[in-house]
Amino acid sequence: MKKMMTILVVAIVLTMSFGSFSSFSQTEIIDTTNLSKGIVSIAYKTTDTVTYKVLISKDDKKISYPFTKDGSPNVFPLQMGNGTYKIGLLKNTTGTKYAYVSQKTVVLELKDSNVVFLNSIQNVNWNADMEAIEFGKTLLKTSTTSNKKLQTLYGYLVKSMSYDYDKIPKLTPDYVPSVEQTYEDLKGICYDYSALFASIQRDQGIPTKVVKGYSKFVEGYHAWNEILIDGKWVIIDNTVDNTSRSGVKMIKDPKDYTKVYEY
Repeated sequence: MKKMMTILVVAIVLTMSFGSFSSFSQTEIIDTTNLSKGIVSIAYKTTDTVTYKVLISKDDKKISYPFTKDGSPNVFPLQMGNGTYKIGLLKNTTGTKYAYVSQKTVVLELKDSNVVFLNSIQNVNWNADMEAIEFGKTLLKTSTTSNKKLQTLYGYLVKSMSYDYDKIPKLTPDYVPSVEQTYEDLKGICYDYSALFASIQRDQGIPTKVVKGYSKFVEGYHAWNEILIDGKWVIIDNTVDNTSRSGVKMIKDPKDYTKVYEY
C-alpha cells in the first residue's frame, strides 16, 4: 500500500525563488473585507500566459499558493495565528524569479482562531448549493453532536471512496481539489478525500483543517484532516483507513504524523 499511495511531492512542494522581487503599482486587488473571518480574497484578470502565485507570510513563515487569473476571487486563509501578515500577488518574470503585482500588510486579531477553519477557501472550495454539501446535510441531519457527525461522515467515506491510483502521474504542480468532482466520482487521492471531508464538516459549523505533511502509514507527501471535537483537535485520515479497510482506529496518534502545512 505504501508504494501505491505515494503522493506527488513535486506537485505540492514549491521550488520558486523569492530572493529577488521587484514591485510595481496596480489597482487594488487584495480584498480584506472578511478579515474578521481570517481570510483574504484576491482577484485579478489578465490574458497573458505568465504564471502567477500568491505568497502569504507571517514572521519567518511563508506559504505559497497557485493563482487563477480569470478575475474570479481566490480566497486564502490566514491560519498562522494573530499578528502581522504580508499578502502578495506575484507574477513570474524569468526562471524562478517573481515580481509583485500587488501587496498588502494586514494585522489579524481574532478572538477565536478556529474561525479560520470554517471558511470556503481555494483548496476547500464549497458552497451551500453544491450537491456534495446537500448530500452532507442529508447524511448528517440526524446526527446531533459534532462527534456523531464525525463518526457518520468518516464511516461513509471510508466505506464508499476509492483511491485513484492513476491520478498521481497526471497531476500538475498547481493542482487543487474539486469538492464536487470528488463527490460525483467518490474517487480521488488523499488531497481530494481531505477537501471533501473538510467542506462537509465546515458546512456543519465544525472547524476542520486540511493538513499536508508526512505519515508513517504513507510513503511520500500526504494529506489528511484535523477536526475540532470537544475542544480538542484530533487527526482523521480517511485515505489510510479507506485503503487499509481493517484494523484501523478513527482517531490517529499525532506521533504518527508530521505536519508541514495546514489550511
